[in-house]
Amino acid sequence: MRKYDGYEQAEAFTWEFETLEPGGYICKILKVQAKEKDYGTLLRIAFDIVEGEHEGYYKRRFESKKQSNPDAKWPGMYYQTIKQDDLRYFKGFMTSIETSNPGFKWNWDEKKLTGKLFGGIFGEEEYEKTDGSIGTSVKCRFVRSVDAIKEEKFKVPEKKRLQPSLNEPNYTTQDFEDELPF
Repeated sequence: MRKYDGYEQAEAFTWEFETLEPGGYICKILKVQAKEKDYGTLLRIAFDIVEGEHEGYYKRRFESKKQSNPDAKWPGMYYQTIKQDDLRYFKGFMTSIETSNPGFKWNWDEKKLTGKLFGGIFGEEEYEKTDGSIGTSVKCRFVRSVDAIKEEKFKVPEKKRLQPSLNEPNYTTQDFEDELPF
């Protein structure tokens, strides 16, 4: 077998990588972008974990992905929708941000959210892989106050499962203990 140039310098990929468990984490907003949509506004929030054993988790994931894909996207994202006819979810989100950052008061300037802390509640979500199989990832599902996370006053959400495809048959089986009736 021929010797390949650069073998000694290559980083070994052993399929061992850090995993994030469902639970509560203290996070920091790195960047925010507001996009107007037909239903209202979508806030795209890039964040990272800033305390505990997983501090800098998304930065490490991004740097690792960037090595093999120069177009890699930041993996730590949270999406908050704002709808005129239902502001309670957005108000809950902002209340958690304000509570987590003493002295901060929301003034409708999304750029002021950069650098703010929040408590993230992370849960598992299913997704369809490119080969059609089902995978699971852990994502920030809800935003709470930093104190709620530190005091463990939250519940880890149940796994968010994919909806069955309309193209797949939904067969059920039955066990017959008696003979068939015909």
